[in-house]
Amino acid sequence: MRPITTLARPFVAAPYIMTGLDALRDPRERAEHVGPAVKPIADRLEWLPKDPETLVRIEGGLSLGTGALLLTGRFRRLTTLLLAAQLVPALMTEHRYWTEDDPERRANERSHLLKNAGLFGALLMVATEPRRAPRTAELRRRARETQIKSGAEAKALRREAAVTLRDARREAARQVRQARAEGGRKAARQAVKATKGAKFARTGSSFKAGKAAAAGKAARAGAAGGAARAGKAVKTTALKGKAMASSKR
Repeated sequence: MRPITTLARPFVAAPYIMTGLDALRDPRERAEHVGPAVKPIADRLEWLPKDPETLVRIEGGLSLGTGALLLTGRFRRLTTLLLAAQLVPALMTEHRYWTEDDPERRANERSHLLKNAGLFGALLMVATEPRRAPRTAELRRRARETQIKSGAEAKALRREAAVTLRDARREAARQVRQARAEGGRKAARQAVKATKGAKFARTGSSFKAGKAAAAGKAARAGAAGGAARAGKAVKTTALKGKAMASSKR
C-alpha cells in the first residue's frame, strides 16, 4: 500500500497547491466571489481580518503550505485535517448552485460542490484511519512481543551463566586454598620429621663418641696398671736377688 499512497499524494496535493498559488497571486477575483458570504462571519469573529482579499491570501498560503506538506508526506494526519478544514468555507460559500437560474451553470456548480464534498469526506477518512493496517499492527505487535521475550530469555541465560561462572570461580579458589593449606601442612610434617631425624642422628653420634671415649680411657687405665704391676714385679725380683747374694756371703 505504501507505493500506491506515495503515488496518490501528488494528485491530492496538486489542486491545493495551484489554488494557493492563484490566491496569493491574484486574490481579487476570489475575494469578490466569496466576500458577501465571508463578511458576516468576519464581523462576528474579532480576530479575523475584515478585508476579503486578506482572508483569501491567508487561505491561499495555508492551502499552499498544507499541499506541500501532503506532497512530501510529512505530518500526514495533521495535514489531511487542515486540508479538510479548508474545504469547509468553500463548501459553505462557493458553488451555491441553487441560486443559479441557468441550467447549465447550475449543473456545473452542483458538480463542483459534489467534488468538494467527496474530497472533504476522503480527507476525513484518511485523517481518521489507523496509522497501520490491523494485520500489520498485529504482526508488528507479535514481533515486538517475541523480541521482548527472547531478550528476557537471553538476559536470564546471561544472568544464570554469570552465576554459574561466579560459583565455579569461588569453588576453584576454595580448592586452591585447600590445596595450599594441605601442601603447607604436609611440608610442616616433613620438616618436623627431618628435624627429629637430625636430632636422633646427633644423639646417636654423641652416644657412640662417649662410649668410644670410655673404652679408650679403660684401655689406658689397664695399660697403666699392667706397667705398674710389671715394675713392681721387677723390683721384687731385684730385692730377692740382693737377699740371696747377702746370704751367700
